[in-house]
Amino acid sequence: MAESQSLKRLRFFTGQVLTAESLELEQQYFREKLKRHNRTLHGFGIVSGLEVGVQSGQIIVEPGLALDCEGNELVLPGARRVVVASTADGLRPAYVCIRYVEEETDYVPALPDEPIATSTENGAKASTITEGLEIAIAHENSNRSHRHLRARWRACGRPHALTIAKLKHSSQGWRVERGYRPPTVK
Repeated sequence: MAESQSLKRLRFFTGQVLTAESLELEQQYFREKLKRHNRTLHGFGIVSGLEVGVQSGQIIVEPGLALDCEGNELVLPGARRVVVASTADGLRPAYVCIRYVEEETDYVPALPDEPIATSTENGAKASTITEGLEIAIAHENSNRSHRHLRARWRACGRPHALTIAKLKHSSQGWRVERGYRPPTVK
């Protein structure tokens, strides 16, 4: 969402009928306010942690927090291992990227809002959305076209992964390129 776009919020009054759409609008308003704050005041990049290392041929990403270009918080609560396949082109670097994801969770019985023939098999719907991140290995740096101003990385507002490390392949396997500096939030 562009910073110039107005946000719409719910106006409550006595006797108002609230629907699922009303409550979703209320949540969307506050989520967009937080994301706008993160994008415009902090930019994007690693806030803390998320160090990348190699151990026994596997990439280890340590716990941490980052902000992506949309303003989403990317939280990794515990260390995670990633297996990187060897490439035919050993000279080509690889990049460790993280991306914001949402997963519908905690399914509960629900009344169908459509005819029975088109509702879910058991009539259950997700009652929560769990926010998280996925770690991927890419062959391009997703931060490459981004710029910084006064030591702060400027968020573009578009959904894409955040590159947190660059890997080089050698005869001993993958290693983290220490010369690569991922964007950080200051």
